[in-house]
Amino acid sequence: MGGLLSAFIGGLFLSLPMVVPANHYGRFRFCQLGDIQIGFGQDGWESDMHRMHLAAQQVNAQKFDFCIAVGDLTNGRLRHEISAFQQVYPEFDMPVHLLPGNHDISSLSTLEQFTHDYNVSDHSSFTHKGYRFILLNSITLISDLPEFKNHTAHEWEWFEQQLEDAKHAKEEIIVAHHHPPFEHSENERDSYWNFPKRVRGKYLKLIRKHGVHHILVGHRHETKTISSHNQDFTIYVLAGTARFFDNNGFGINYFNVSSKHSPRHVKHQYALLEGVKHHKRSRGQPTGCPDIFQHPPEATGPPTES
Repeated sequence: MGGLLSAFIGGLFLSLPMVVPANHYGRFRFCQLGDIQIGFGQDGWESDMHRMHLAAQQVNAQKFDFCIAVGDLTNGRLRHEISAFQQVYPEFDMPVHLLPGNHDISSLSTLEQFTHDYNVSDHSSFTHKGYRFILLNSITLISDLPEFKNHTAHEWEWFEQQLEDAKHAKEEIIVAHHHPPFEHSENERDSYWNFPKRVRGKYLKLIRKHGVHHILVGHRHETKTISSHNQDFTIYVLAGTARFFDNNGFGINYFNVSSKHSPRHVKHQYALLEGVKHHKRSRGQPTGCPDIFQHPPEATGPPTES
C-alpha cells in the first residue's frame, strides 16, 4: 500500500512556457470522494455518517477548490440515511459536486428522488481555470432498461456535445462517473463492475478522440488506478468512506493541477482518511445490490458475500 499512498500520476513540468489567454488557467487543487454510501458500513450507518464528517474536516483543512463525490451517497435511499447525508453535507467548506451511483438510481422514480433529495442534476458539467469537468450519470448512460431509453439517448448526445464544446474552447477535460469502464482489460467481458461492451467501445473512442487523460470513478469499493493499454488515460478508482474490499482502507484522492497540460500537470495522491480508529472489512459484494443493465449469458453478476 505504501506505493499507492505515495504514487503521483503525472510527470515533470515542461520547461518551455505555454502561451494561453490571460487568466484562462491557473494552479488549483481538487479532491475525489468515493462511495460515501451511508448505511453500507459494517459498523452501522452512524459510523458511515461519522466518517463522512471526518472527510469534511480533512478536505476543509486542505482548502481544495472543490470536491467530486462519485456516487452511491446512501445505501438504500432510506429516509434516515438521506437525512444523515443532508446533515453532514453543509460541513464541507467548498463546493462538493454530487454524482449518482447504482444505489441512488435504479428507476425513473429513484432518478427523480435523487435530483429532489440533493437538489442537483443527475449529470452536469462545469469549467475551472481552463478545465472542463464532465460529470456523468453512468446508470442511465450504460443501462439498457426500457424505462431509461430516452434518458440514455439524451445523455449520450449531451456527453458528445460537452466534449465538442470543450474542444472548441481549448479546454482540458476530466470525466467523472460511478462505474469503471473496465477493470483489467478494455476487452474484458461484461460484469456487474464495468461498462457493458455494447457501449464501452463507444465511450472509449470518445475519450481518446477528445484527449481525456483522467477519469474518476467509484463503485468497486477498492482504491487503485487503472491505465489504458497504451497508457493514454488513467482511471482513478476510490473505495470511499463506507466499506472497502481491499487493503487500502478509507481515503480520499487529492489532485494538484499546475497548468493546462493535463497529461503532465495533473498530479494525484491517495490520502488515508484521518481519525479512523478502527477498520472493518468485507470480502465480496453483498447480494441484492441494484443492477442497471441486462447481462449476456456469459457475464458475471455481483459475487456473493463470504
